[in-house]
Amino acid sequence: MTFGSENAAAMPFRLEGKIALVTGGSRGIGAACATALGNAGARVAICGTRVRELDGEHFAFRADLSSKMGPQKAIATVLDRFGRIDILVNNAGVFDMTDFPEVTPEHWNRIHALNLRAPFFLAQHAAEAMKAEGGVILNMSSIAGQMGGAVGNPAYPSSKAGLIGLTKALARRLAAWNIRVNCIAPADIETEMTADWPEDLRARLIAATPLSRFGTVDEVSHAAVFLCAPAASYITGQVLAINGGAFMA
Repeated sequence: MTFGSENAAAMPFRLEGKIALVTGGSRGIGAACATALGNAGARVAICGTRVRELDGEHFAFRADLSSKMGPQKAIATVLDRFGRIDILVNNAGVFDMTDFPEVTPEHWNRIHALNLRAPFFLAQHAAEAMKAEGGVILNMSSIAGQMGGAVGNPAYPSSKAGLIGLTKALARRLAAWNIRVNCIAPADIETEMTADWPEDLRARLIAATPLSRFGTVDEVSHAAVFLCAPAASYITGQVLAINGGAFMA
């Protein structure tokens, strides 16, 4: 047994030479995932409605993924810039606090267009580019998709549950091309959005969590790197719950 013999490029958690696209990567979990993938050696493209400055190895661009052609254009933008795509992180999503009786078809369509339809078509176009050498698709679901949402619009947990089903379907379909597809289902994570939630709501959610706190974006992004890295090369079609014990399947 020999310790310390691997160089950085050969280590199972490194992503040198890989090209990654993170949707919704301007803030929150998406920004943390983009940063973590870049720190692991990948060259990262970020798309979203906000664009932030990145260094020369990485780039960001605006994209309306809820539009009909948005997903195809996003993948084409990455291919034009880097010539390939190895990792797709479907993180972009929208949350709506509209209560059940007030939900309209417009609410429903807006949420499902970004949370479920866009990941499908992003995966469709990314998989075509990954066929030759394989790749990784990572979908960002939610504890709400596993147990129903505690608050907000029921369209949100239904879209996130659909994303779990999509993950499993794509994992079976794309395995022949060595494209792995997995899913992360976070619970309540400290972000700009959850920071604005009422204190009584935050207290209720924390009380329902065995670890008695919200998670951090780094705890999600580190898991994302693992699932995208060679260390997870025999993992596909799985849902990794990051929820402090709030839901135990």
